[in-house]
Amino acid sequence: MTEEKRPGEVLEEHLKNWQDIGSRMQTVALPALKKQLELERLMGPNLLGLQKSFRRSFEPILSMQNEWRSRVASIEASQKAMSDVGLLAERVNTIRQSLFQNFTPAFTELQRTFRELPLKTREALMVLGNHGWYLDFDMLPSFLGELKNALEEGDSVAAEVILCQHFEERLSAIEASTADRFPARSQIVRAAFSAHRRHEYELSIPVLLAQSDGICKEVIGEHFFMKKDKKPRTALYVEQIASETYRAALLSPLAQSLPISASEKERRADFSGLNRHTVLHGESVDYGTKENSLRAISLINYVAHVLDFERDKKLAI
Repeated sequence: MTEEKRPGEVLEEHLKNWQDIGSRMQTVALPALKKQLELERLMGPNLLGLQKSFRRSFEPILSMQNEWRSRVASIEASQKAMSDVGLLAERVNTIRQSLFQNFTPAFTELQRTFRELPLKTREALMVLGNHGWYLDFDMLPSFLGELKNALEEGDSVAAEVILCQHFEERLSAIEASTADRFPARSQIVRAAFSAHRRHEYELSIPVLLAQSDGICKEVIGEHFFMKKDKKPRTALYVEQIASETYRAALLSPLAQSLPISASEKERRADFSGLNRHTVLHGESVDYGTKENSLRAISLINYVAHVLDFERDKKLAI
C-alpha cells in the first residue's frame, strides 16, 4: 500500500516539478525561437522543411502548456486543504507566475507569427505578380513586405528599380540553378540568359516565357498559361493543397490570373505590361526591354524553384 504523503511533501514535490518544467521550457523554447529567426532570414528552397522543423519544435512547448494547466489545478486544489504550509504554497505561486510572465508572451508571438506567415506571403506574392514580378527564394520576408508596401502605395518606380537590381545581381546564380534543376533544358535556358546579357531582349523574353510554361507542364502536368473556366489550369493543382499552409501561399501565383497570362478579354485597352500572348503571337512589338526580360527571368526562376520542391515531393512518394 502506497504511503500517503504529507501536505508539505506534496507541495515540495510540486515545487520540484515546476522547477523542472522551467528548465525544460528553456531547453525547448530557445531552439524554437531560433528557428523563427531562421524563418525570417531564409526564403530558400529549404524553407518548407524549416517550417516543418519549426512546427516540431513548437509542439512540445504547447504540450508543456497543457502540463502547466494540469499542475496548476492540482496545486490550487492542494492549497485549499493545506493552510499550514502557506509559505511553501506562496513559493509555488511565485514560480508559476514567473513562468507565465516569461513564456506566455513568447508563445503568443510564436503562434501569431506562425499563423500569419502564409497570409502575408500570399498577399506579397500577388502584389508582385500583378506588377509582373515573381518570388525569388533569396528574398527576405522583410524585403518582400517593403516591396509590397511600395507597390501598393504608388511608389512603383522605386520598387521596379530595386527589383531590377535584385534580379540583375542574381542573374548568374539563377541561370546556374535553373539549368541544373532541368538539365534537358539547360542549353535553351543558357542561350536565353546569354541573349539577355547581350541586351537582345526580343530574343530572351519569348524563350524564357516558353521554358517557364514547359517546366510547369513537366512537373505538375499543367501549362502555366492555359486556362479552364477562366481560371489558370495550374489552379487545379494548387487547390488540392490546404489553403492555410505555407506551401499553398508559395504556389498562390499559380492559382490566380495575373497580367502575364491575361487573355485578350482580361486585358484592358491600355494594357502595356509583359504578357505571354501578346509576345508570342506577335501582337506586341515593344516588349523588348531590360525590365521585361528581368520579369521573365523572375518568372522562370520562380517556376523552376517552387515546382522543383513539388517534383521532389512526388519522387519521395
